Amino acid sequence: MRGRAIAALLVIAVAATTVRATEPTVWDRAFDAATGVRFIPVELWTGAEWDGTHELRMRPAELQFGRGKRLGGPVSWNPPDGGEPILVYERVNQGKRQLFTMAPDGTGLGRVYDSRYPRYCPGEVKFPLGYWKQGEVRDYTLKCDGGRSTRTLKVTIEAIDFTYASVAHSLRFHWLVDEGRGRGTDMRYIYSPRHGLVDVRGNE
Repeated sequence: MRGRAIAALLVIAVAATTVRATEPTVWDRAFDAATGVRFIPVELWTGAEWDGTHELRMRPAELQFGRGKRLGGPVSWNPPDGGEPILVYERVNQGKRQLFTMAPDGTGLGRVYDSRYPRYCPGEVKFPLGYWKQGEVRDYTLKCDGGRSTRTLKVTIEAIDFTYASVAHSLRFHWLVDEGRGRGTDMRYIYSPRHGLVDVRGNE
């Protein structure tokens, strides 16, 4: 009798686990397979947990992603053009320091500071945010250093929602600036939930 009771409890436990496994996660609900449209939150970039809210929020993040690589913030930063302080994330990669903030139009996160280059290009999109569609291409013209120079930028969604290294709901996109002329101007990035950047390839 006792053995049958234990067996029954095991069946119930397995059934409950199966139900939980098939329940949609917040990442499942971010993608509409019928339209190919996905909501991309800031948390996909930071590697932080996401609650499924379709709002772009610069929430606290702290991520270690390899030796000498970390991401944290947001913190307040004063732009070199003398404008109002803005919130930025700081990413450090073996001595290279970059500051990222949300583009004014909300379509992505971009660099406002990079220790390798002296230029200041507000409005850059280095990572897409918000609603994007499979295969979508968006072109940007960046006004740098107070309008003294311009840069062309193109972001192409190559895989809006796919499994990478066993992690579902990863994102792959092509980032092309200045038509690929110069080091680090023609890049492909892969980001995965709770991991952030997991793969990068290009002419860097």
